[in-house]
Amino acid sequence: MSVSVQPRGARFQLRVRHRLLPAPFFFTFNTEDEARSYGRALQESLDRGILPAELAAQPAPRSDPLLVECVRAYTKGAPITTSDDALLGTMLEELAGVRESHVTNAWAGAYIRRLKVERNLSPGSIRKRIGALARVLDWTARQAERVPAHPLRALPTGYSLYSQDEAAAATKAGGRRKVDVQRDRRLLPEEQGRVVAVLQGFKREDRERPFGADADLLMMFLLVLDTGLRLSEAFRLRVDQIDFRRRIINVEGSKGHRGQIKPRVVPLKPALAASLAEHVGQRAGLVFPFWDGTPEDMRRCGSRLSARFAGLFDYARVPDFTEHDLRHEATCRWVELRNERGWVFSEIEVCKIMGWKDTKMMLRYASLRGEDLSARLG
Repeated sequence: MSVSVQPRGARFQLRVRHRLLPAPFFFTFNTEDEARSYGRALQESLDRGILPAELAAQPAPRSDPLLVECVRAYTKGAPITTSDDALLGTMLEELAGVRESHVTNAWAGAYIRRLKVERNLSPGSIRKRIGALARVLDWTARQAERVPAHPLRALPTGYSLYSQDEAAAATKAGGRRKVDVQRDRRLLPEEQGRVVAVLQGFKREDRERPFGADADLLMMFLLVLDTGLRLSEAFRLRVDQIDFRRRIINVEGSKGHRGQIKPRVVPLKPALAASLAEHVGQRAGLVFPFWDGTPEDMRRCGSRLSARFAGLFDYARVPDFTEHDLRHEATCRWVELRNERGWVFSEIEVCKIMGWKDTKMMLRYASLRGEDLSARLG
């Protein structure tokens, strides 16, 4: 067994010889520390008689593509979600000059630190980036008929959270310590009343003009609030997806695997069904006029509606509330729904309505008010 690290221009080449290796192993790293750290880990593995999967699968030296090449090939050749496509596009600059072989434990740690200190991203945003890049590397390895083997799948729990040192460095760089935010904002009855009034034309005394009566936005507000449809599911809703006789909506879910349509059935409460039927009337096609029906307008439509709802909630004096909070509120209403026989839906049934496979999502979305729970005690 022999391990050596030699400078190669501005970088460092690791060379490993071992009886388990069919040929000398070469990797190039950005720093000497990265090269020696990987060399020690590889030596420990080989000394225990363990040949790493990526080396066993490649007896001959393999190509070492740039990550940006891997990303472009993945976005063209793999079935990916629209959100992943957009996210990976923003990551290309961050990955410039980095090769697949550079993705070591040391590189991953340095990359995550840059996302915290220099980019000052939230833990959730960091996890999305690492997850997207891990999928790229998995796909790249499978295309080359190799077993996927990279450190992004073995990062420790909590890797996206800021350490004290990282928080101090982020603050020094003009940022701040970011944390995961658990949304538990509920919509109070009086706040719902103000939103409805504003969309029916109410004008605040301290404003020069009303927000503007908008029957379509009002119907969408009530629909999302009482069903939990995602915004994209709501503005893409067609009249032929609604069965008024059985009071159900056949939703074409937008969160299926790799962007595939994930259908589900959502029940309509009687009052909402009546309002929706009156709103639809004899029309056909889309229920709402906000989307032009083209894939190119999907993201723009979502952005326009999010901004419209933000302006609405501001005008109606509903602070710290977003259109996505309507889905949280809808979850709580399904969970709390009761009749004379008791709870209407079980946890599994609520997950089916909302389009989730795991009850953990229901626990994340269900923001139950303490005063409501206390009121049940009599």
